[in-house]
Amino acid sequence: MSVRRRKVTYFSLRAVALVAFLLSAFVLPHGAPAAFVCIGAGAVAVLAGIGVNAGSPGEQAGARTQIDNYERLRAPQGDWPPFDPARDLEGEVVRPEVTPPGPPAPWRDS
Repeated sequence: MSVRRRKVTYFSLRAVALVAFLLSAFVLPHGAPAAFVCIGAGAVAVLAGIGVNAGSPGEQAGARTQIDNYERLRAPQGDWPPFDPARDLEGEVVRPEVTPPGPPAPWRDS
């Protein structure tokens, strides 16, 4: 029901804006009052279109796609930095000391 009401409101506002524009162009005497009515009719027509489209299913679908793309591109969230802060020395991550393994144990056949 609200979609029907939205369409009726949209077309009503656009019709009123069209009538006001035509009145300002052909009926009202030329001058500032006609210009203000014409500008006001244009503003009503534009704002009616914005008001009707804002939050529509098509816009929401586009917003979901945009949010998904943004989430894919932005830096990971959560614990940051993703390494042990004790290994961060003046902005450079230092690898932990790893001792190489000793020689292999001799093969004993017992």
